Amino acid sequence: LEDEYPDAWWMPGHPAQLVVTTGALHRLTGHQVDAVLTHERGHARAHHDWLLHLSSALATGFPRIPLFAHFCDQTHRLVELAADDTASRRCGHVTTALALIELNQHRGVLSCASSRRLLGERVDRLLEPPPRLPRGHRALTTALAALVPLLPLLITFAPGLTALA
Repeated sequence: LEDEYPDAWWMPGHPAQLVVTTGALHRLTGHQVDAVLTHERGHARAHHDWLLHLSSALATGFPRIPLFAHFCDQTHRLVELAADDTASRRCGHVTTALALIELNQHRGVLSCASSRRLLGERVDRLLEPPPRLPRGHRALTTALAALVPLLPLLITFAPGLTALA
């Protein structure tokens, strides 16, 4: 798309369309463009549009329930973090962070304060990723998460099983 400002986004649909402005192509390096495209493809592959539409519908449909507005904000935040993770795994943390900064430099003081805060959080998270849990902790957490749904069945059938013994 012909535009002096660097920007990129995806348009949901089948197939999803990626839009990149000429400003982005001129300002970003090749690796940064790859990071931006990977980020946007991450949104498309994970169907983040469905999550965003659902959270927006709840927040708009029930304006007196603050939880839904918070849910909408957090959904937006989390889909961006997930897409950032997709890009950083393929293109690197620093490249993805620099691409984010370059794309948002022109927005300046008139941009939404929450989006500036989110941008800062995203860049900080990319440059100083949180430590991963050790493999043993991840395995234990996964096993517990898999067993929790079985707990109601165990409680239900425990009296019958003890009677059989």
